[in-house]
Amino acid sequence: MRDHSELTRSWTVQKLAYIYPNRFYFVVKDIDALSVRGRVIEHRFNSGSAWLLPVDLLRQLIFLLKARNQGVQHVVTHFAGYHTVLPTLLGFRTYIIVAGSDACSFPKINYGSFRKPWMRWAMAFSFRRAACILPVDPSLECFENTFSDFGPKQQGYAHFVQDLKTRSTAVPYGFDHGQWTTLESERTQRSCICVAFGAAYEDPVYFRKGIDLIIAAAQQLPTYQFTLIGLVNVEAFTGLPSNLRLLGRVEPRELNKLFGANSIVLQPSVMEGFPNALCEAMLCGCIPVVSNITSMPSIVEEIGIVIKERDVAVLVDAITSIENLSPEKRSALRRAARERIVPFTMERRTDRLMRAMDETRTSLGQGECLQNVPIL
Repeated sequence: MRDHSELTRSWTVQKLAYIYPNRFYFVVKDIDALSVRGRVIEHRFNSGSAWLLPVDLLRQLIFLLKARNQGVQHVVTHFAGYHTVLPTLLGFRTYIIVAGSDACSFPKINYGSFRKPWMRWAMAFSFRRAACILPVDPSLECFENTFSDFGPKQQGYAHFVQDLKTRSTAVPYGFDHGQWTTLESERTQRSCICVAFGAAYEDPVYFRKGIDLIIAAAQQLPTYQFTLIGLVNVEAFTGLPSNLRLLGRVEPRELNKLFGANSIVLQPSVMEGFPNALCEAMLCGCIPVVSNITSMPSIVEEIGIVIKERDVAVLVDAITSIENLSPEKRSALRRAARERIVPFTMERRTDRLMRAMDETRTSLGQGECLQNVPIL
C-alpha cells in the first residue's frame, strides 16, 4: 500500500464534487481541508421545503452534468438521502459520509431518516450503488439502542439495508486542537454546558439532545450553573429555573470561551454520530457526561461518565459525582480529556478520506464489516 504522501500527490490533481443538504460547520471544515489537496466544487441540495424536492433534483442534475463536463468523476456526499440518488444513478464514484441521522430511526421523536419510507428507499438505493460508505464512527453501521425507548433496539444503516455489500471505512471527524485551547482557564465551579444547535422547544432536536433531562437536572441542582447553547427561539422556553442560561447560536471564538468557563460538558443524547461539540469541549478541558450510544462511550473511555439510562436521577448522580472529586483529580481528567481528542486532526481525517477513495478503486464491491474496528 502507498504511504500518505504518495496518496496525497495522487489526489492533488483530482477534481471532486462535494454535495450536502445543509452547509454545517463540519461540512465547511471538510471542504476547506479537501480544497488544500485539489479542486472541490460544492453543491447544496436542500432548498428548504419537501415540496421543492423535484426542483432540488433538477438543480442537482444540472450541477452533476456540468461537473461531468469539467472532468469530475468522484462525488463525496455528507449524509445519505435524496441527494445521493442521482450521483450513484449517473455513475459517479460516490462516497457517502454517514453522520448520524442517516443511520437510525426514532419515530417517537420524529428523528432519523430511516423512519421515512421514501427516504429509506433513496438511502438503500444509494448505499447499494455507492463506491464506499464512510461513517464517522464504526458503530453507525450497526448498533443497539439501549438508552431510550424512542426507537427500536436494533439500529444502524446495515441493519436497515439488508444484505448490504458496499465497502465501509470509518473516518472520524477532525478538530483543530490549536483553536480549542482554554484548558487552563478559570472555571466556574459546579457548572455544566451543552451545545444543541438548532434545538427549538420540544422539537426533535430538543429531545434528541436530552434538553428536557438537562432542564430537569438544573431544577434538582439549584447550586449548579447550567448553560444551553445553540437554541432556536429562546423566548419559547418558559418556566425555567434561575440557574439555567439559554443562548442562541454563538461563534466558535465565543464558544471556546464558554467551554473554558464551564466544568462539565453534557451530551445525554438519544442519538449522535461523532459529536463535534463534545470533542471541542473536551479539547478545552471539560469533563464529559454522555449517553451510552454509538461513538460516545469510546470517545469518553474512562475520562468522564457514560450514563446508561435516559433518567434525570442518573444524570444528576453523574454530575454530582464529578464535582465531588478532588480538584487534583478533576484537573487530571481535564488534561486526559484534551489528550484524548488531540489525535483527531483534520489532516488525519483528510488523509483517511483520500486513502479510502484510493483503496476503493481496487476493492470496489467488496464488503467490509466495521464492528470492533478501532477509530484511531
